[in-house]
Amino acid sequence: MFVKGVTKRVSFLVSVATIPLLLGYHAISILMFTFIAFMMQFFRDPERTPPSDENLIVAPADGRRLSGKIDRIEVVGSDYPLIDRIFPDGGGGILISTFMSPFDVHVNRAPVSGRVVYTEHVDGRFRVARSKILTENEKNLIVIKTDYGNVGVVQIAGFVARRIVQYVEEGEYVERGDRIGMIRFGSRVDLVLPENCEVLVRTGSRPMAGETAVARFNPE
Repeated sequence: MFVKGVTKRVSFLVSVATIPLLLGYHAISILMFTFIAFMMQFFRDPERTPPSDENLIVAPADGRRLSGKIDRIEVVGSDYPLIDRIFPDGGGGILISTFMSPFDVHVNRAPVSGRVVYTEHVDGRFRVARSKILTENEKNLIVIKTDYGNVGVVQIAGFVARRIVQYVEEGEYVERGDRIGMIRFGSRVDLVLPENCEVLVRTGSRPMAGETAVARFNPE
């Protein structure tokens, strides 16, 4: 399965790439088919099934190929940009940050079920995703309200990833695992959770968006 609209484009490109092959320009055709293969790899969009336990929070992004992984888990407060948009009543949260390699699935998914109460796109630079990019790079925030508090998903652009796409709007209700957007050609996604959540993964874990449980709500 691929991102909407990609199948038609791939079919068209295959038709175009066949022309130089028929005319004997094999090198050009090989380059075109290589590009098509990369497009199919990048824009794949497999189905995902979240765990049945509603208290489990799933990964919003894949980090499974090459250097892709969860590379940052920590408690954050006022030092984290956008924290006041996620928790307008004050307080900090738990950050779980996933780096996506260019070979990971780049469709992002809702980590929890709830109402989208706030979104914000922030223009910025396109620095390498492993530097201090949150304060400088272009990013997109999606805040989902749950019975246990707000959850923030921050899509962050990078050096290669220069287009962030958001699929949901404020006021919309999403279920865990629903597609909420994508970042084209890499970068990272930050998940910001209420402080009373229990983290179930560690740095270096390789999550699958919409399926891997990364944390748990602790209802009192």
